[in-house]
Amino acid sequence: MGFFKRFQRKKEGVRPHLLVFERENTENTYITLEDRMKPRVKLDDGITQEEYQALAARREEMIRLAEEILWRNYLDPESDDLMSEEGAFPDIRYLTGNYYVGDESYQYIYRDSRGFAYHIKDGRFRYKHHNGKEWVEDFLPLDSPEITRYYQILWGLRCTGNEDGEEQDYMGLDLEAELLALDAPIEFEILSHDVI
Repeated sequence: MGFFKRFQRKKEGVRPHLLVFERENTENTYITLEDRMKPRVKLDDGITQEEYQALAARREEMIRLAEEILWRNYLDPESDDLMSEEGAFPDIRYLTGNYYVGDESYQYIYRDSRGFAYHIKDGRFRYKHHNGKEWVEDFLPLDSPEITRYYQILWGLRCTGNEDGEEQDYMGLDLEAELLALDAPIEFEILSHDVI
């Protein structure tokens, strides 16, 4: 597309639309739009099938929340946060509004009262951080009253774009939510967005 035609394209908004694929992801691998498969699902850190089913039963709620984020942050033409300059990413003019869920991860995350994340290693809670010169590990016992367990949901969305006249993967959007209980309100936060 020539520079003049690109300049003429307007900043138009499109509502988010979930692409749902029925083809099984039998290998549970990373997928692209060309694969047209169900998402890769990962259960970590002892999440039980019952816990996973309780969270998965809230899928429609999570989709609505994801679509609100997509609209507010990437598709609403009235947003002042969206870039439409040449070379900006993401460029609203190329987003189709279509997206699909590429990855889902359900796990536990453990946090102390400061909000620092711990993981279980060698039978203890471990917090690994960098002090400016080297990596440092702090450990707490598994029965530590300082630690609270949360359910963590990570979703990897793939948003499509139409940059060269053909719909293709354009932007990856990673969302994260932490819940104290299975029935607690879900609030997704944006972890990152990047070029696919």
